Amino acid sequence: MTPRIGIRPERIEPGKPSQNGRHERMHRTLKEETALPPRSSLDAQQTAFDSFREEFNKVRPHEAWVF
Repeated sequence: MTPRIGIRPERIEPGKPSQNGRHERMHRTLKEETALPPRSSLDAQQTAFDSFREEFNKVRPHEAWVF
């Protein structure tokens, strides 16, 4: 979020999630895969989040990769 390195926040209108679809979809997937139903303990919940993050960031295909 610093202009020194060229990062600028993208603003959307309040109440318009369709303007930020990719971000909203990631949150939906996170909720479906890690929080519904909730795990039996905080450690189990953290493990679910860690597994999701690992797969989301390192395993699944990304747009930046050449398919």
